[in-house]
Amino acid sequence: MRMQGRLNRGLARYRWVMVALVALLVPVLTAGERSASADSSYDSEELQFLQLINDYRQQNGVGPLILSDTLTVSSEHHSQDEAKYGFFAHNTEASSYYPRGSQPWDRMAAEGYDYNTYRGENLAVGYETAEEVFEAWRESPPHNEAMLDGHYRVIGVARLYVPGSERHHWYWTTDFGGYVDPTSHAPDVNPRAGEPQGANDSQKATESHEKKPARDRGGIENGSMDHKGVWRQKAKDGADLILEDGYARLGGYDDGIDDLSQKIRVHKNSTLAYGLKIRTADHRQPEDRLVVRVTNKEGKQLAVLRRYTGENAGGWRRPKVDLSRFACRTVYLSFHVKTDGAKLTTFYVQNVVLKKG
Repeated sequence: MRMQGRLNRGLARYRWVMVALVALLVPVLTAGERSASADSSYDSEELQFLQLINDYRQQNGVGPLILSDTLTVSSEHHSQDEAKYGFFAHNTEASSYYPRGSQPWDRMAAEGYDYNTYRGENLAVGYETAEEVFEAWRESPPHNEAMLDGHYRVIGVARLYVPGSERHHWYWTTDFGGYVDPTSHAPDVNPRAGEPQGANDSQKATESHEKKPARDRGGIENGSMDHKGVWRQKAKDGADLILEDGYARLGGYDDGIDDLSQKIRVHKNSTLAYGLKIRTADHRQPEDRLVVRVTNKEGKQLAVLRRYTGENAGGWRRPKVDLSRFACRTVYLSFHVKTDGAKLTTFYVQNVVLKKG
């Protein structure tokens, strides 16, 4: 476990930012669903920050974050404690909610986010708007690293205004996590109902029609992965493998098994092409691996097309594979990932295309 903290002067007097980058790998304490205990509504600046950080991550080739109400509870409670008890630190000095000395992952676990995954936290005081705090964090290397960390999938965001605070007034806490917990959702979706907030019956019917699975037509559809219907997704942690930005994220958690597969009809002289990016905390750890393979309908492996490990980490590449040996056959293409309990490796896949000739 490693933790880094730094206190930097911000854009104006009495404005500070503090960050903890935490790689916390501990046994999962419970497997049951938890629900956030505080109001899960978000103000306009909190939602604006989510938009800013996701735009920034997209510009840097990193997947978007969705809101976790559970992490927002831990973020909000920590900001409340800082304001009430007059401290600014990742470790709890005094609290109405947590034991003294609690660290970010302790607070997250206390609210129910006790999964075996990466967790981290950014802190700031004195910034009123989302744009101000985002720029302050972006200009600080450790905060910037946290905002662009591909291991994170969810975020809790809390902005608190305290009129009686003579120095800071505004308190920001963002808690990050690598596991998509049951309270996670897009900003306009109710996590309990699983549908857009405020949608009427006609809107729901339209959305249901639009989200019908796409059909296979003898080849790989939707190279940008815009629709999930043509892909079969299996993830040990229950997360969606295909993200809204049109690519898949596999691995990135301990002892994981992810499989993304699709039925294809292979023609003569067919070539498979796909985009691939690998990120890892340790290039010397080859145990986490992605196997690009062909299986039958039951999932039995027929052939391994390519193998990748953390040793192949780097930016986007575009491999091509000759599939002529499967000509005139209907098979399943599978991107299969297994991870161990050591350093984490994340595999990104996009733009999967089957070309004829």
